[in-house]
Amino acid sequence: MKLKNILVPVDFSPFSDMAVEYALSLAEKFEAKVVLAHAIVLFNEEPYEEAFLKAYEREVKLKEKETNDLFIPISEKASERGVEVTSEILRGFSAADAVLELIATSEYDLVVMGTHGRTGLKKWIYGSVAEKIVRMSPVPVLTVHNEMSEFNLERILVPVDFSDYSKKAVEAAVALARKFNATLQFLYVVPQDFHPAWFAGGVATTFKLDVELRERAAERLMEFTGETGVHASYAVLEGIPHSEIVNFARALNVDMVVMGTRGLTGLEHFVVGSTTERVVRLADKPVLTVGREFIDSDDVKNETEEALNN
Repeated sequence: MKLKNILVPVDFSPFSDMAVEYALSLAEKFEAKVVLAHAIVLFNEEPYEEAFLKAYEREVKLKEKETNDLFIPISEKASERGVEVTSEILRGFSAADAVLELIATSEYDLVVMGTHGRTGLKKWIYGSVAEKIVRMSPVPVLTVHNEMSEFNLERILVPVDFSDYSKKAVEAAVALARKFNATLQFLYVVPQDFHPAWFAGGVATTFKLDVELRERAAERLMEFTGETGVHASYAVLEGIPHSEIVNFARALNVDMVVMGTRGLTGLEHFVVGSTTERVVRLADKPVLTVGREFIDSDDVKNETEEALNN
């Protein structure tokens, strides 16, 4: 995994401070450059009076000056650690769109973000900035959830669903594991979807209905991930995928979760949802999402069913 340019969207809250710290640690390891980006969200209505427009422009420029001042201590800290840091001040009607436009017009290898922001939990993760960037970014996004006492990357969890999205995540995880001499834990979660009549018959697990399913899935998991060249373990669970992933990551005390994301938009995203986004919301571990935009969502289901039936 090549990391030469790392983008860190910041709002100068403790949550984005965590992201900055994580990005600096990665930059030290990869000898990468860090770019800090702060988006100033503009008034979304058309100003009709010239006086209002001039006053508003003065206010925006004042915010830009304040932002430049806030960049200074971060740059000083980075300089002490030997990391080159530059900064970008963005303008836009949406912070997420401003960051995505910057990503699209520049050459970044990774985006590092905190999952909570100055304007609160709902603004930054439950339907806005971080969630949209995770879903739409053409480059990997690392979301940081808790304060880092010490940079550590010894155990990486990689949930897969046998889709092309997962293949990209496996490739990224293997590259990180080789760089940090980390171990990999691959996981497949069999979705538990019972017909009500099965409960009456005493069926409590999918593996009871198909006694060879766990073994077949484990074999496919090892085949799918291939020869990684690093120490790897494999697990097959059943249940609600995002819950099982979050709980498994917590139980193993992994240092990072690496997942693929589908890049769905509009009604398709509303209907299908995303296991990855739910993990990003709920995990207390850093989550690296690797995107492959605009693949037909039916491919995921078809690929998974075909893999398990072969």
